[in-house]
Amino acid sequence: MKVWRCTVCGWLHEGESPPDHCPRCGAPAEKFELVEPSEYAGLMEEDGVAAAAEVKEMAAEDKKRIEAALFSISYGLYIVGSVKDGRPNAQVCNTVFQITSAPARIALGINKSNLTNEYIKSSGVLSVCTLGRDGHDMVRKFGFKSGREINKFENVKYSPGKMGVPVLDDCISYLECRVVPDLTVDAGTHTLFVAEVLEGAARSKDEPMTYAYYRETRSRPAGQKPKG
Repeated sequence: MKVWRCTVCGWLHEGESPPDHCPRCGAPAEKFELVEPSEYAGLMEEDGVAAAAEVKEMAAEDKKRIEAALFSISYGLYIVGSVKDGRPNAQVCNTVFQITSAPARIALGINKSNLTNEYIKSSGVLSVCTLGRDGHDMVRKFGFKSGREINKFENVKYSPGKMGVPVLDDCISYLECRVVPDLTVDAGTHTLFVAEVLEGAARSKDEPMTYAYYRETRSRPAGQKPKG
């Protein structure tokens, strides 16, 4: 069995491939690295084999128990975008929620190592696009690679909103927001941005994509539409 380590927070995952997101810090699969067996050599000295196996088993049980609790929390699944020097970038995010209605404000957590975090801090503006239940291709497009490696908006239909932030054509609703610096918080591995909603609209009454629904249907071939 392969062992993968989150390079952001150190979380270990056993499996043939890394998880979609780190259950501890939310980092995407691209932030995991394969751990070499030699790194465990220190646990295999003298009578340490049994102890190491016991520690490993306990850690695996703890991980499963915690993951089960975390996955029971209901999340949406969104594309959060921003712009810097005229170039847009965006990422998948499952931590977006409204915190006040007057004024209308949202909060969202973005990993500090992500390019989108850099763009938001630079411009002070961001967009949130809500995906429909057929948005698997958008999750793959914006969630599997970094904007430092590819142009995520290549062959993607979008338009700059009134605040210059990218708004996907293929979304069921969108928001355009300005960050409130005094309310934004350093949350360790992430920045918890608080932003005031200045523009937005609902484009469809389709069911929104949730993180739970995506996990259940993520093996769907690219381009395949949901049934029903």
